[in-house]
Amino acid sequence: MAIIAGILITLVCITGIAAGVLFVVYKKKNKRIEPDYYEYYKSQDTVPRGKVGVFIAGLIMPEHHDDAFFYNITKKIFSVIIPWPFRVLSQMDKGVALFDPVKYHEHEEFVPTQLEDPFGNDCDIDGEPYIEKYRRGEVVWGPPSKRIWLDHGYFIYKGRKGGMPTLTGKTINRSRLWYYKNGIRQKKLPHWEETFKVINGVFDKLREKYGNVECGAACSLHYHRMRQNLVKLLDAGCETIVLSSPLAIYSHFEDFNSTFYHCFEYIEEWEKEHPGKKIKVIIAPPMGHFQPMRQAFLDMLKDRLDTLPEGSDVTVAVTVHGMPWDVFPWEAWLQLAPAYRDKLYDEVRELLKGYTFGRTNVVICQDEFANPVWDPKEKYLSTNQAYKNAVSDGYDYAIGLPIEFFSENSDTLFHHAQENYHGFDEHDVYEEIDYPDWSIPYSRELKQGKTTIIYNGLPVGKYQTHVTEALYQSLDGILDGRQ
Repeated sequence: MAIIAGILITLVCITGIAAGVLFVVYKKKNKRIEPDYYEYYKSQDTVPRGKVGVFIAGLIMPEHHDDAFFYNITKKIFSVIIPWPFRVLSQMDKGVALFDPVKYHEHEEFVPTQLEDPFGNDCDIDGEPYIEKYRRGEVVWGPPSKRIWLDHGYFIYKGRKGGMPTLTGKTINRSRLWYYKNGIRQKKLPHWEETFKVINGVFDKLREKYGNVECGAACSLHYHRMRQNLVKLLDAGCETIVLSSPLAIYSHFEDFNSTFYHCFEYIEEWEKEHPGKKIKVIIAPPMGHFQPMRQAFLDMLKDRLDTLPEGSDVTVAVTVHGMPWDVFPWEAWLQLAPAYRDKLYDEVRELLKGYTFGRTNVVICQDEFANPVWDPKEKYLSTNQAYKNAVSDGYDYAIGLPIEFFSENSDTLFHHAQENYHGFDEHDVYEEIDYPDWSIPYSRELKQGKTTIIYNGLPVGKYQTHVTEALYQSLDGILDGRQ
């Protein structure tokens, strides 16, 4: 018995040591990214030195489908959002991700009539149609992820590797078919063009005031081009680089751990290649901290409210993208959002007082992550629930203001929409969007009971000048020493 007890004690000790080692490895693999450029931002010296270059970069969605963009965005999510060791599993190449080009958003297994790979091919590299491989049992159903609310399934050909993580192939294929091919009649998205209208408008204003300021911009998921465009400013003799992002609110996920992080990397690489050169880097404040950004949405809302009958009961939902806050309580977004979101919320409430409506209600909610997967205890208000509350409370209108965006993209048109309108009779995930004139805000309406739910769109066209002015004020405050 003593021998057995000794063996058990030894096993317990070994197990404990192994668990301890595993915990240490887990903590090391999942440690926060360093350095923390949000801390840099909060304590930085904002006085430019010498020749100044302004560099604006961020997630700017391509007008047409772009494999590299969606490859890089999934790589970013795998690296930042998914903890080790699960990120290793998420990046496995299990085969070729296939979609039925007609039924590309199904939740239950079905018999496809055609199958296409991420590059739009319906035949494999051997010339044989994927559907024939399916009929032979070489293609299997990949069920929806249990960690993604309202996710859809897809098919996997396991006869060879796909050349990328299978989930990346799924993302690329979904983008190709849903966002760009079938989901919108124009086969293109406005985010790139409308974002660069704002950026180029800001550059024109800066050059008019400051003359010799150098300007550059890039999509932060086109890494090579971003580096090239930033290096051009350095090669032009800029001694100070002012960084900015075309987002209303900065976050660690999009900016401090991504766009700005890579910019610092590229600048440090350039400094090593040019001994004796030291570049000063200043991060401009987010444009949501400036009143014109709020004014864009206030003007849009006023124009909408002016069309509603007197005596109507009106709910206004001030919506943000959302994030799993409890998982990332250190997120810079949480500290930076109130200066924009909460002020706009107060201004919306004040605006409603000028109308002879019946009941009015203003709420703050989020389009993603306030769902049964990430928020099972309903700690946060989802946009979907805000709309459902308006319906159950008998409001005549529920108006959504998506305040973190200023141009339509795959989130606003497709992904957020499926979450926001989940459970509503008139919403169909396969319905084709028709948005031919990007100078007019895209809006949509659906009816549930007596309530008309209105997506009020984003500030393009006549409202875009406010967005341009907000971004300009952020940068101008740095360049003339007011920040």
